[in-house]
Amino acid sequence: MLKLNYTDYGLFLEQVTTPLDAVATQRVMLAVTVGETLHLEPGRAAFLISVEIPGITRLTSMLETTVTDAIALTTVDDEFVEVSLKGTWIASSAHAESGTFITALEPESERLIYQLWQVTQR
Repeated sequence: MLKLNYTDYGLFLEQVTTPLDAVATQRVMLAVTVGETLHLEPGRAAFLISVEIPGITRLTSMLETTVTDAIALTTVDDEFVEVSLKGTWIASSAHAESGTFITALEPESERLIYQLWQVTQR
């Protein structure tokens, strides 16, 4: 599972071995315990990666041979590609700018996307 945390300081992506439903359940139970409002909804999250990163062609090839709507690549300009993922948004309200986005993909896709994101952070 990939977990994207959107905060005031930016985006932090991590690969987590906990199943998606377990993470969502834990977050709901925490909100109930502390009396916090919680909003969950299906949606998409996106981030940019450079077209010059080694491995981007591997991701493109993988998506060409796999039928999925969970991952989409869109060319933004000559330098960047947008990676869009289908999953669940978890936040304090429907309009919150900070929150967590979780998605479960094929293990190979998750590893590759996580590796590409890590390269962009160096």
